Amino acid sequence: MSITLSIPPAIVQEVREWAEANGTSLNQYVRDCLAAKAAEIEQQRSARADRFLAFARANLAHAPKGWRFNRQRDGERNLEAFG
Repeated sequence: MSITLSIPPAIVQEVREWAEANGTSLNQYVRDCLAAKAAEIEQQRSARADRFLAFARANLAHAPKGWRFNRQRDGERNLEAFG
């Protein structure tokens, strides 16, 4: 994907010089930064999912044998509570 960014020229020049001195290009540096941020976001999502699953497993509800969910009945019961 190709994108256009608006970055002050002084910043671009400073980072371009740093990237070249460190054996990379400005484009590669930006790609690396974006990839690192995407990995961090994915790690945070995964950690939230793990916490949710741990919570759900620790707080299991046990329905009586033979109980079946009925959307209409249970919805009406919930509405009556707000009556």
